[in-house]
Amino acid sequence: MKPPCEACKPERETLSSILGEEMVSEIVYQLFNPSARKDREKQGEASLIEKLINQFLEELREDQFSDFFDSKLLRWAGTPSGKWFKDYLRHKKAKQKAWEKLLEMVKKGEVDPSQLPVEELLHHFLGQILEELGKEGMIDLKFQRDWLYGNVLIAYPEFTEKSEKIIARKVLEEVFLNLKGFREQPGCHETEEVGWGVRQSYMLWDFDEQQHSYDLLDVQETLVKTALRDPVHMRIANEDLKARIPYHETSSSNVILIDASYSMRGEKFRGGIMAALAFRELLEREYKQDRLHVVAYNQKPRLLSKGEIVKLKPYGYTDIGQALDFAVELLSREEGNKNIFLITDGEPTATNRRGQTPEESALKAAYKAGKANILLNIIMLDRRPELRLICEHMARLNGRATVTYINNPLNLKEFVIKFFFDRGLRTAIYRAG
Repeated sequence: MKPPCEACKPERETLSSILGEEMVSEIVYQLFNPSARKDREKQGEASLIEKLINQFLEELREDQFSDFFDSKLLRWAGTPSGKWFKDYLRHKKAKQKAWEKLLEMVKKGEVDPSQLPVEELLHHFLGQILEELGKEGMIDLKFQRDWLYGNVLIAYPEFTEKSEKIIARKVLEEVFLNLKGFREQPGCHETEEVGWGVRQSYMLWDFDEQQHSYDLLDVQETLVKTALRDPVHMRIANEDLKARIPYHETSSSNVILIDASYSMRGEKFRGGIMAALAFRELLEREYKQDRLHVVAYNQKPRLLSKGEIVKLKPYGYTDIGQALDFAVELLSREEGNKNIFLITDGEPTATNRRGQTPEESALKAAYKAGKANILLNIIMLDRRPELRLICEHMARLNGRATVTYINNPLNLKEFVIKFFFDRGLRTAIYRAG
């Protein structure tokens, strides 16, 4: 018998092909960031989901589940716990049928998938959604023993490189939504070098036709000089001409140091990850000449490649000194402006340097970064006086650092992107130098 033609086989339907890629992207993002879910009044299409579930609940009678119980368990089935188990089976079966019916209605065009609330889908069909995302390579289901619940295996989703890219795009979109107008601003990186650029500096020089083009003439400053010299006739002389020297444009190399110690668990850790994802996505999309290294640190720093950022789990102690030394080493191979974003929620608690305390190690590393002409941007996720004193001391030793306190860790991504555009000096609560 002739085997079926592989090319003629219909393409397997996926959740993305049924609900649309944008809808699935929103589902993945809300799985990663539950705080993005909105409490919405159940109306319109949201009520459709519950109607389908209730419809199948009414169709499924309790006696249809007697096959799950052998003769030894029939008596237990009549107990409160047995009745609860049968009720659980009914709801599980009804939700599965409702899920299949909903997808069928979407494929027939009876339901617009964009009108289905994502939070409603995740609430009722989490298991089915995770299974479908796993088929598309967006998550891996991992199993972990939970000793608190009798050494049982608990399944949890782990995001993949494919879903990390989706999450990064959604995070950056959220940043631009929260920072309206900043996307249109130029993202050049200024140095004190004199050269050709598109953004004017504060430096005024006497115009020299051998060095400057007429495009660099500052008309306002030239007329002021003329008015002071010849206020009556306003005849412009050569000595009145003033040139505005532009900043030299260069690429920037950046390192984000994400505190991955145990104290960072929860929203603080998610905020750090989102900041790194948004920054990397921005550079890859619009500023390809710039570079970003993402490093997670606890008692040991680790350079993260694509797909590893969303898999991070916080644990261990905090060695800020070793993390800064690691970042300085990475940036020593780079050209242009060099920046370190140090994210932490506490004082250093570990060091790999013999004869040094954790604090001494951090201070020496900050000083070393300053000597390497690296701008250190310290971001505190806790406002304890002890942490602030250490951070300010690090900033003074660095010589050109900023220290900023972020109250809501989920706003960290907006701060980092805004800092990239305007150097972040307006938001610093302390600036060394």
